[in-house]
Amino acid sequence: MCPPEKGVLMQSISLSGPWALRLNPDRDRHVVDPPDDVIDGTMYLPGSTDEYGYGTTVDDRPRDHLQRTHRYEGSAWYQRTVSVPDSWAGKRVTLTLERTRPTEVWVDGERIGSRVCLSTPHVYDLTEAIGPGEHEIAVRVDNADDSMDRPGVRRSHASTEHTQTNWNGIIGDLRLEATPNVWIESVDPFPEPSENAVDLEITLGNATETDFQGTVSAAARSTTTDEIHVADTVDRPVSVSAGDGSAPGRTTLEFTYDLGSDALTWDEFSPAVYELTVSLETAGDENAAGHEFETAFGLREFEADGTQFSINGTTIFLRGRTDCCVFPDTAYPPTTVAEWVDHMETARAYGINHYRFHSWCPPEAAFEAADRVGMYLQPECSQWNNGTSLADADDYEYYEREAERILDAYGHHPSFVCFTLGNENRGDEERMTELVRHCRALDDRRLYAYGANNFLTSPHPGDADDFFVTANVPEDAEASHWDVDRTPIRGTGHVNDSPPSTAVDYEDELEPYDLPVVGHEIGQYQVHPDYDETRKYRGVLRARNLERFERSLADRYLEGSDADFRAASGALAVTCYREEIEAAFRTAGFGGFQLLGLDDFPGQGTAMVGILDSFMESKGLIEPHEWRRFCSARVPLLSFDRYTFTTDDAFEAESLLANYGPGPIADATATWSIAELDGTETASGALERDVLEQGELTSLGTIDAPLEDVDAPARFEVTLAVEGADLEDGSAVDLRTTYPIWVYPETPEIAANTDDIDVSWRFDERTRTRLEDGETVLLLPEPSALRYGLEGSFQPDFWNYEIFKQNGKPGTLGMTTDPDHPLFDAFPTEDYADWQWWPLLRHSRPIVLDDAPADFEPTVQIIDTIYRNHKLGVYFETAVGDGALAVCTLDLSGDAPAVRQFRHSLESYLASEAFDPDSALSTGVLDSLLNAGRDDERDYGDDAGAWVERN
Repeated sequence: MCPPEKGVLMQSISLSGPWALRLNPDRDRHVVDPPDDVIDGTMYLPGSTDEYGYGTTVDDRPRDHLQRTHRYEGSAWYQRTVSVPDSWAGKRVTLTLERTRPTEVWVDGERIGSRVCLSTPHVYDLTEAIGPGEHEIAVRVDNADDSMDRPGVRRSHASTEHTQTNWNGIIGDLRLEATPNVWIESVDPFPEPSENAVDLEITLGNATETDFQGTVSAAARSTTTDEIHVADTVDRPVSVSAGDGSAPGRTTLEFTYDLGSDALTWDEFSPAVYELTVSLETAGDENAAGHEFETAFGLREFEADGTQFSINGTTIFLRGRTDCCVFPDTAYPPTTVAEWVDHMETARAYGINHYRFHSWCPPEAAFEAADRVGMYLQPECSQWNNGTSLADADDYEYYEREAERILDAYGHHPSFVCFTLGNENRGDEERMTELVRHCRALDDRRLYAYGANNFLTSPHPGDADDFFVTANVPEDAEASHWDVDRTPIRGTGHVNDSPPSTAVDYEDELEPYDLPVVGHEIGQYQVHPDYDETRKYRGVLRARNLERFERSLADRYLEGSDADFRAASGALAVTCYREEIEAAFRTAGFGGFQLLGLDDFPGQGTAMVGILDSFMESKGLIEPHEWRRFCSARVPLLSFDRYTFTTDDAFEAESLLANYGPGPIADATATWSIAELDGTETASGALERDVLEQGELTSLGTIDAPLEDVDAPARFEVTLAVEGADLEDGSAVDLRTTYPIWVYPETPEIAANTDDIDVSWRFDERTRTRLEDGETVLLLPEPSALRYGLEGSFQPDFWNYEIFKQNGKPGTLGMTTDPDHPLFDAFPTEDYADWQWWPLLRHSRPIVLDDAPADFEPTVQIIDTIYRNHKLGVYFETAVGDGALAVCTLDLSGDAPAVRQFRHSLESYLASEAFDPDSALSTGVLDSLLNAGRDDERDYGDDAGAWVERN
């Protein structure tokens, strides 16, 4: 065990600064006064060997994660001389190393002990080894220790090369501390918000062999909200038991501290943090002393209330992000509160109220920052083991100790509301149950679960779980065998595979569960990189993976396309993220979701899935206030069954409000409108409600607006606005959301000259002859005719192609085009794929155009995965001889309004004078691309207008 000290002690010496460094992977014994030739140099701590350029220069240029500039693994000795003041004579002295790898400590050549803690500070008692005067302290840090080689640790984000790396060094707080021989060892506050009180459990130590009488005082004041509250100081007498000569005595004092009727509570809306100062004064002829201990707490009770979470009786919805410890400048987490506040304020700007720390636990500063910002935290043990989790007795003991240390070190923080044993674990479920129950028995201030997305092929909550984090649920909730049929409760189940709507929810899937369910790692929509980002990597990591992809893009003659590709793929990704997040909000009784991710994950195959980059900086895809329209405590929603309509239709929708704000909304009114992009309204209306209750998904009424008089074809914006007053504090509530819809004529006007369009299914002899004769040919190649083609997809690739290509996904990232091209005169579009493109793209056949000339650009280009960087097209055109050829591999079958309208727009364009392509592709290139099989002499007929029916 290595119980860390909490709070601020009265006397300390900072050990930050220069340390002599010896790199010796094989040495496990301390060397007194080593000769100069075995000292490798000087290193400033806190810091890592990577930061100071020690270790092997790395030039392996991986493409599945960032590259360290230097890598050192093994034992590294850090040594310095410290001067202990005379005033410390006879006092208890401890050494604290806030965050490091397995360590051993030596003082003046004598071994003190060792610690193995990846998640909490290493604290050593040096009392018997140190006194006034100069002393040599040596710390051996071994990042090749056997404990680092555990299956769970190797994959965890506590050490994986894919995020924070297996660095060597010491970061955060390094200090010697002195306390009296009778001291306050720990203060554990257990809040009782309903009683406006906090139960205090104070542990006192006594290193003497004499009992001491004394007084403990407690004083608390709030520090983090505009409203300040100072509680009355209370005193309690105490008798501190003596030690027995071999170990200090321990005395525990417990009492309830009444904070008064005006005490402040802690939650995301008003995060009132109390600073608690506990003082000990002892009397006696010898060793009389005083000691002071500071800690923090918040008055909050976080509970599972049926299938949802509540804090202090208020129902909340977790809007989470998965933090995988991506900090490219240092490759280790920040240890200052200011850095973490900045990090969390950025997330909060995007509506996030919850952090899940994927298979790692952050330092103290993260908890302090979350306390201030009002963020709900879910740290985890350093475990990701999807085969043998806790199956080994030694593994169980290791993670039991780690869990105990995490609870002991950070358990007092109000932001620490959930705790899980790791990520996607599968192994000994009985031991998981045992460990969760053990943790709850030690500390009941939070909720517990086995892990996030445990038991991948048979998802189910554990017997001891308070909540259930999962990506899928069994189709049969009673199934107990492995490899059951599963249904996603995230967008991977419907965004790409079901016709677009805003009507999907997961209520039926979650009906069997009587505890909160949280959507695991939702999103994961790949966004093409803008390679200017590689210039930002100037710390210990380099984006060699991105540099490789950038060179590959150039090799395909697509150099410079990355910025446009990011914008187009990013716009589509935001669209998909919105649908996935809103589906969660539309699910009454849902516990919440955890995004993966708000920011990129530049490892595990390079997953550029964030709307922010790896530095938590915007990619320019969406402004925070726009994102908060669908990701916030209060979200207005429209539920409708499709995005595309004709003028014979009516727009019908149910208007909803998900209210997980601080309280009900009084005097609520809802207004709606349908408007053209220039703001001209075509329909509007009002819906009235008296009070919109907190913690509920409430229907505001229905919208039924005929579309017969709109000027079609056009894109329209449907806006829902909800106004009122917060019933708790009277503040104004003004919420607004907007959805796109597309309206087309029910019967498109038949274009002139369509008889001049010849339709072909193969680039065969007949097609070539007609082109040579100067005709216009629309080629709709059959899949078997394409020499190089991919399957179609609407959504951007999930996570990344490298990891999941075995699942048969095409890996593409949406499309880009010129919306002003005359092809779209009757089919309004942006320069990226939006919902009206779904039926056209879902079963399209992108053609690989790598053999085309370098400067050739398809009119509708598909953005390929960064692992291939093919030039892909689903519509392109070229002159062939005296004729003109248009090649289209979009899915033009079916009777969906968007498909009918695109066919009409395409037909009108091909029949117009605007269709006058250049000679961009030779017949040789066309043969290579479009003639995979033998010429097939078929009777296509002469009626070009019949191509719709034939297709």
